Amino acid sequence: TFSNPQEKGSTFLQLGSSTEQQLQVIFEVLEEYDWTSFAVVTTLRPGHEAFVAYVEVLTDGSFIGWEHRGVLTLNLTEDPGGTRLRRQLREVPAQIRLLYCSRDEAEAIFRAAREAGLAGPGYVWFVVGSTLAGGGGGEKVPE
Repeated sequence: TFSNPQEKGSTFLQLGSSTEQQLQVIFEVLEEYDWTSFAVVTTLRPGHEAFVAYVEVLTDGSFIGWEHRGVLTLNLTEDPGGTRLRRQLREVPAQIRLLYCSRDEAEAIFRAAREAGLAGPGYVWFVVGSTLAGGGGGEKVPE
């Protein structure tokens, strides 16, 4: 994405892939491994509705027999201890999960998933978002 060329000194080039591109690749992986049953987990991060809508576009327009097991939208600000979050994650009826959230939210969600026994063998999480790897300053991706 480029900024307005009339503004001097403000050129911005974004090299990250779009949410749509990330989802297209994820669905190719899901198809390759015959993982057709999945659920969507999002937070209230801006763009979450477009994320869910694009998942629906990819599944509705496909000849693959996708089994979309629902959408869970989390509100992390109302659950500081994570009790509700752990319960909600346990109720997701799929072992394959597509997660759309920010980096900070991912850390809280994966902490709760580990505590609930949902981050080990048998569970596959695909995390979508442009801010997950940090600011390029050597930060690690959330555990």
